[in-house]
Amino acid sequence: MREHDNGWREADAAPRWDPERRRPHDFLTMPRPARIEVWERGVSRFAGEHPSAALLITRHARRLHRDRRGAERWQELLETLDELERGLAEATGATEEEIAADDRLLDRSDTLSLAACSAWTDPFELHGVRARLHEGSLRLDPFPLAGATTFRIPCRRIAARDYGGDAALGGEFAAARWGELMVRVAPFAP
Repeated sequence: MREHDNGWREADAAPRWDPERRRPHDFLTMPRPARIEVWERGVSRFAGEHPSAALLITRHARRLHRDRRGAERWQELLETLDELERGLAEATGATEEEIAADDRLLDRSDTLSLAACSAWTDPFELHGVRARLHEGSLRLDPFPLAGATTFRIPCRRIAARDYGGDAALGGEFAAARWGELMVRVAPFAP
């Protein structure tokens, strides 16, 4: 599951500037051809030796792009993902129930990670888990751990400003030191 976004490694290592927003592209604003490349790369890394991982990556990509179904520019990617999913599901030998359970866990984990890393303020519920960021902690109900736990997420931070282009952004990113984002996970508090 930790590899569900592995296709982004190259894009994250050399972030691109978004001239419309005058900020770095993120996973929502990345141009379509680059996004397609990301998902194709992510699936192909695992399709041969780890079809279960590739299948979850495929489902993750389909979920993220589901609102584009029928949009001509995205149809090719979605049809490719549909075809890959059929072949990968067969290669895993897993039942649809097993695949769906793994996919729900991936979706829940990914959404909780986004909530914590992006400092979402609104509570939400997903796959039977209520969550919200409250008093510096990601609060969950039901709570799956024995007690509150702090996760350390390696990251580099750059200023939220206009970089004027890929070269300036790349220089800033290259100079940014590695640090940690501390995410405390605790039981849900009303």
